[in-house]
Amino acid sequence: MIDVRATRLVAGREIREQLRGRAIWISTAISIIALALLVVLPKVLSSGPPTYRIGVVGTESATMKATISAAATSAGARATEVAVADHDSAVTRLRTKGAEHLDLAVDLSGSGSVVVDRQISADDVSRHALTAAALARAVGTAKAVEASGLTPAAAHALTNAPSLPIDFIRPAPASFSKRGVALAGAIIFYILVLRYGFGLLMGVVQEKSTRVIEVILSAVRPVDLLSGKVLGSATMVLSQGLLLVATVVVAAAASGSNVLRQTGFGVLGVAFLWVVLGFFLYAALFTAAGSLASRTEDAQSAGLPVQIPLFLGYFAAFSSLGAAGPTGLLKALAYIPFTAPMDMPVLAAVGGATAWQVVLSMAITLVTIVVTMRLATIIFSRSILRTGRRLKARQILREHARPVG
Repeated sequence: MIDVRATRLVAGREIREQLRGRAIWISTAISIIALALLVVLPKVLSSGPPTYRIGVVGTESATMKATISAAATSAGARATEVAVADHDSAVTRLRTKGAEHLDLAVDLSGSGSVVVDRQISADDVSRHALTAAALARAVGTAKAVEASGLTPAAAHALTNAPSLPIDFIRPAPASFSKRGVALAGAIIFYILVLRYGFGLLMGVVQEKSTRVIEVILSAVRPVDLLSGKVLGSATMVLSQGLLLVATVVVAAAASGSNVLRQTGFGVLGVAFLWVVLGFFLYAALFTAAGSLASRTEDAQSAGLPVQIPLFLGYFAAFSSLGAAGPTGLLKALAYIPFTAPMDMPVLAAVGGATAWQVVLSMAITLVTIVVTMRLATIIFSRSILRTGRRLKARQILREHARPVG
């Protein structure tokens, strides 16, 4: 049973020790500035409304020409209209690069349609998507009015006509903004775990090598010491994570960026939750690894086994964001607790996981945290006062399982 008072004392000591260092303040300031710039710069550097080359198939009246131009303007874009012979030619030029490329196409023949290269997802609020939707509404209304032959009053009633269908050649890619949040979450998780995880490991090794640990353990039990160290570092990560999320929200609101409209607070919240869960898991592992080393020279090798899944998960997350779809490796690692905090958000961002699968992966990770804390406590308690050559976790666990007598 954990002594809450002792654990709080150790956690408070851990927080104070970390806040005394200059590195924590410098790295936090750099992180805040970098995140703010990532949110603000795209908006600040924007060169005004984009100009889209819009191909028009069929006979275009002066009214229809004005309608297309007004629709693009209403979506915050400019239109350069290009006459196209037929639907197939429009499709070809949508897929072509260079001078012949079209950004959008309006087919006025028959019932009409707006044609785009890639399907537009429901949460896409990019300028291209807004322009396509505006064209579909405006041109649909204009065609209905032209074909009506009704009086102006009757034609005015057609302004609520349904929008044209937006035909697509290829299915919609995963939301770019969600991919960005998933990538940012993986990077932040990786940095925080390495920074605070190694801080825990080195702190334990230094206390052990200088025999300070013996004084500390005269006042608190090993289980309370480990729990307090993990809790203290987790509190620092939680605080820094909340500060970074607040930076994104404030920077987006101040600059008028649409990053929150594209992702929503829910996506940011899930990414933050993964960072916290994953850190608890790795904090226990790094603290236990530190207890296995007796000298600072052994710290790197003691922490290497803990770093391997961290590196693997980060590599899979980073490489999968640019892929056409989720890879088999990403799908597997998204359910392994030691890599899930980085890989499950990416899998969800590229459309490879539903909400219940994300919850399942979180549940597996929570169970693993409980088991890992138990094993880490055994390793820490049985190795923290042992000096000499570096110990092995397997050796400690085997000794614990061996019956007495």
